[in-house]
Amino acid sequence: MRTLLIVDDEVMIADGLYAMLTEAFAGRLRVLRCYSAAQAMEIAGREAVHILLTDINMPDASGLELHQALAEKRPDCRVIYLTGYSDFEYARKALDQHAFAYVLKGEGDDFVISTVERAMADAAGPEEPVPEEIGADWMPRLHEYIRAHLNEDLSLNRLADFCHFHPVYLSRVYKETTGETLSDFINQARQEQAKHLLRNTRMTVLEISRLMGFATDNYFCRWFRKRVGVSPHAYRAGAKPTASPSSAR
Repeated sequence: MRTLLIVDDEVMIADGLYAMLTEAFAGRLRVLRCYSAAQAMEIAGREAVHILLTDINMPDASGLELHQALAEKRPDCRVIYLTGYSDFEYARKALDQHAFAYVLKGEGDDFVISTVERAMADAAGPEEPVPEEIGADWMPRLHEYIRAHLNEDLSLNRLADFCHFHPVYLSRVYKETTGETLSDFINQARQEQAKHLLRNTRMTVLEISRLMGFATDNYFCRWFRKRVGVSPHAYRAGAKPTASPSSAR
């Protein structure tokens, strides 16, 4: 399992990112956090850090300095800069130092999650050719597999193993073929199944959240409300859902 290290001297921001990303990537990514560049280097000295999400402007060292120091220990680490609006121009310059991306503070959970998803896919390695024995029916089989395993590990690596594709190739060819990411399809499948269970079973919201693969029912409720427009309880009670961009097809 890959490791993500969050570094920010603002404790509330570091802890908030840690809680959010731990829930979002449960079973797929090991998430660590610390509050200074010095602590980050100590961790990097004993841990393999695959993705670094670091504040770009900290009292003891800048994110760019941390990036340069970490590159000597882990040159393949994907670095994502976390920046405030006042540091925006500095963040853009820092991208020239081979950072993977930057995230503005306050950008929103979905943007942070999608950026980490891209970093995970990029860290998987170079594209490999598609084995000839795969056949043209790989996508229907993949969709069927996802729907049958919504409470399990649906990481890109796991799905790529199922298809016998390289993870980077799977991510790219799926987006090129469907216009969506695999995460889009997984979220849509979870949404459809959650709505079905809320309408047609007596399962509790907690039971449904676990069946959908969510770490906590609170995270499931936030996720459901954001996509459907009402809470799971309100949906079950018969409230008419409000269409949202993320659920529109």
